[in-house]
Amino acid sequence: MEGIKPTQTIKYYQLLRMSTKSGLNITSCGSTASGNNYVGIGMYLTLQDAEHNRTMETLKDTDGTYNTYHVFELEFPNPAYRE
Repeated sequence: MEGIKPTQTIKYYQLLRMSTKSGLNITSCGSTASGNNYVGIGMYLTLQDAEHNRTMETLKDTDGTYNTYHVFELEFPNPAYRE
């Protein structure tokens, strides 16, 4: 049996809020996971988590005419990868 080799890259998903109320303002938003799953504010390990939090942010948004929410896939080199 052979172990699973590390991938070359790691994917994260970032949730951003774009507000046009007073100019253009882009901020990271969303909740953070606690414990071992913590990546950062508005950063998620799965697309499903990012989409869930986008929905939650949209539902609690009281200023929805000015705000839009965007999810971006970010790809980083995996420090555990060796050729």
